[in-house]
Amino acid sequence: MGDFPDRFPNPVSLTHEAATLARVIGVDSPRDAEEPLSPLADLLIEQMGGIAERSLFFHPDAVAEWLFRKYPDYFLPVLRHAPMARPYATVMPSVTPVCFATMYSGAAPAVHGIREYRKPILTVDTLFDRMLEKGLRVANVASAGCSMAMIFADRKMDAFVTEDDADSFRVALALLEEDRYDHISVYFGEYDSIMHARGTEACESLAKLEEHFRHFDLLARKARTLWQGKRHLITVQTDHGVHDQADGRGAHGTDLTADLNVLHFYGAYPN
Repeated sequence: MGDFPDRFPNPVSLTHEAATLARVIGVDSPRDAEEPLSPLADLLIEQMGGIAERSLFFHPDAVAEWLFRKYPDYFLPVLRHAPMARPYATVMPSVTPVCFATMYSGAAPAVHGIREYRKPILTVDTLFDRMLEKGLRVANVASAGCSMAMIFADRKMDAFVTEDDADSFRVALALLEEDRYDHISVYFGEYDSIMHARGTEACESLAKLEEHFRHFDLLARKARTLWQGKRHLITVQTDHGVHDQADGRGAHGTDLTADLNVLHFYGAYPN
């Protein structure tokens, strides 16, 4: 991480992503969302030849922008399916429930109400709500106790609460094969867990990051095969970055650019 010193946050806030994706999927923006990034939305729609009929959002926890710059080969499976990268600055505090609440609501923490590391039901309007209102069939796959499982737990979508990331992968793969859903969100959290204990660049941490993207590759391959004939969107969207503490353990939650700066990746495919 030391090769990429703290300089400045990315200029575009994560608060713009929900409305951007809403436009690409063809649903209304969440009520409190900041305005969409119209050039990005328009380009993705152009590449698909219309709004997405299917979408897969893959959410690996704590994948900082500096990890991409330092270990680009790890991200080759991401670029294979989602080659368009967009830098964002996540929100403060840069912790998982706060950031995912912003990612799906498009609102700042002061608006959506989750302002610290806690996991209440998110009460504001979200991208999930807009999809459901439109009649889309939505699935959310996340491990027990994690933010993605807990803050959206009351939505009337199919929630698949799993034992761990490996179980999430198996469930998501099965859901794709069943082809019952218009949208699937999949959360993986074990890189975050391991880096907190071992450090952001420990062998065990990087091996888990590599595994996350290997599983994403398999999910994306399955989606692209089964969704031929339908316009579809595939994304990789993390919540926040990471840094190492003096004790060698990984952390986040600060306004260091290592914690704030993230890249999201998009792939748009015609029918």
